[in-house]
Amino acid sequence: MLRATFAAALMSYAAWAETCPINESLISKKTSGIQPHDKGEWTRKGWRVTTPNTQIKYDLGRFYSKGSVEMQVRGPLSQPLKHSLIALWNEEAAVDGNRKTQSFYQLRLQETGMMLRLTNRSDGRSFEGKTGALNFGDGWHTVRGTWDTKGGENHLWLDGKSIKSGRFNAEFPGFRWVFIGKDNYQKQFSVPGIEYRNLKVCVE
Repeated sequence: MLRATFAAALMSYAAWAETCPINESLISKKTSGIQPHDKGEWTRKGWRVTTPNTQIKYDLGRFYSKGSVEMQVRGPLSQPLKHSLIALWNEEAAVDGNRKTQSFYQLRLQETGMMLRLTNRSDGRSFEGKTGALNFGDGWHTVRGTWDTKGGENHLWLDGKSIKSGRFNAEFPGFRWVFIGKDNYQKQFSVPGIEYRNLKVCVE
């Protein structure tokens, strides 16, 4: 009985782990997303931001309340202004507008560190968790985040280390649209020279 229960748990975990609507190396010059603005540059190493308007936009097809995102990035990661590396939205336009309906999740670059930004406008409050200075070198860094819009913890990891966590102020259905590079919110332009590779978004 115990063996059967354990096997069922493993099968359940495997099924969840393989539910990754976005799983792209970003070096094949192919993407399941669309590029409504500047397309950037495909290289043998990854996808490079070339202008402040470089962006890839993905549609997960439905709303998901729990999931994870992981990618590798390199380039000029220390920035004097805030820039979103990846953003998840409940609205396709992803622009600052109706503050009662918007919800979003951002993993940002900010000064010499990063920020986990969690916003659910229905309650009029946001979580903004800024890290201290981070040691960004010249190589690739693994950025990972998890989201939970049903009351659980949301996390930001850098190179395998948890560096910030927080919760949304209320429950809501979740996210459907994903943006890398430029985020449409408050002109958070992309940073020329930053490269992405091995992008994976998994959902529960």
